[in-house]
Amino acid sequence: MSKTLAEWSAGHDGLPPIVTVAAWKGGDGKSTIARELAYALDAVLVDFDWDDGCSSRSMGYRHERYVRHPLREAFAKGRTPTPLRGRRKADLVPSYPAWGDEQPDRDEITDALERWARELGRPLVADTHPGGCEATYGAINAARVVVVPSVLVKESLNALEGMVNELTDYPLLVTPNKVSAPGAWARRRLAGIVRPHEIPMGPLIQREPWLEKRTLNIAVVSEPVAKQARRFVDSIDDLATAVMNYA
Repeated sequence: MSKTLAEWSAGHDGLPPIVTVAAWKGGDGKSTIARELAYALDAVLVDFDWDDGCSSRSMGYRHERYVRHPLREAFAKGRTPTPLRGRRKADLVPSYPAWGDEQPDRDEITDALERWARELGRPLVADTHPGGCEATYGAINAARVVVVPSVLVKESLNALEGMVNELTDYPLLVTPNKVSAPGAWARRRLAGIVRPHEIPMGPLIQREPWLEKRTLNIAVVSEPVAKQARRFVDSIDDLATAVMNYA
């Protein structure tokens, strides 16, 4: 049975849902999906990626303008951060470059995300650094669903296979991303990775050349939706539905 956004957001036992977007290879569109999914789910986006291509910077946040950083303050003082309010984009807990060296261990990350979701009373979407690190593993441990975008090319599928083999027991939702007429070999390879572990598949998201050149920092899925964005927005809406109805 399909859930409404309100039903899903209420969570279970006072804990709103936590969704983690993770991929073992950079360039698979993880951060774009995290930003759009957070807006579509009316969730707070927690950015655990510290590189310049992170969601925080793409959304207009400039860490160099600030002396204090919400993530650092939250873990140093053991308190729930106040998200930066977004207009036509998700509310954000931003990252900063030194986070890669300062991140605490995975158990502390898991505990913090659960506490933040409960105290904020809102779902969280965690964007992660490519590959496995303490913050990524902690966010995966906290997640009700782990959305895994993968481009259907050899290198990305190799990385996906390694991730799936490592995280078989986690609630993965694999979503083919940036798809552009994949060959039969790619479809067979993807099926060979997910089917043995009975991992569900999210909607296929096609490659959108205009998206790669886009400079606006508002969510693509925010209203009004541009005509050229309709196919992409429909895919994100389908992904949001798949996340909410994940068994």
